[in-house]
Amino acid sequence: MKSLFIAALFLTPCFMAWNQSTRGQFWFSAGVKREIKYNLEANLNTNVRLNNYGQLATLYQEASLKYTKLDWLRPSIEYRIITDYDERRNYDNSHRLNFNADFRHKVKQLKFGARLRYQMYIGGYATTGGDLDPAFRIKPHIEWDKPKSKITPEASVEFFYNPNNGPFGHTWNRVRYGLTLNFNLPGSNDLGLTYYYGQKFNTKNNYNEHILSLEYTFEWKKAKKKKKKDDDELEEDIEYPK
Repeated sequence: MKSLFIAALFLTPCFMAWNQSTRGQFWFSAGVKREIKYNLEANLNTNVRLNNYGQLATLYQEASLKYTKLDWLRPSIEYRIITDYDERRNYDNSHRLNFNADFRHKVKQLKFGARLRYQMYIGGYATTGGDLDPAFRIKPHIEWDKPKSKITPEASVEFFYNPNNGPFGHTWNRVRYGLTLNFNLPGSNDLGLTYYYGQKFNTKNNYNEHILSLEYTFEWKKAKKKKKKDDDELEEDIEYPK
């Protein structure tokens, strides 16, 4: 598994230059999450996406809430402020919402899941042709959760459906395969390294894509409350002068 990711790291630039219909991107994400009241987990993160020339393609800030009480289902909602850049470095801003339902099931050391997502615009409407446009998305995934392991491998495939009206609307138009290594770092730090291969079709500009993604998350845990001693224990600890 490690050899596969090392090979992908070095071969991706070759794939980018090999075919004009092939696109490459590098994704970087850093965020913090914290468990709050009522079994809710809050998450704030910043995401940067670069094209194969190292130029800024997309920048967005994200805030999300996830319900964590159920083992088999993790519903969540995400709000994004997105800035998209074109080849001439012009940019457009947009506001979007994601509604997610992540279904989970564990069999021994294997975790199976499927995430359903509907993403939509808030306010102005302008498509960019990217994967942040309005869409229905289905993402089955499997994870090997080996006990006491610091590295957890994961595989996924995601399908995109375009719900917009138009000549290329109301059809499936993208598929993306992913291989991930999740690193459980010391303390409350997690790091994920993912290679994605995808295909865009049923559009004006069909293409293949190769993506390398690096994602860092810090879990801001609540401070543990110290147990108070009862009156008897306090009485025993006090020494009275004779």
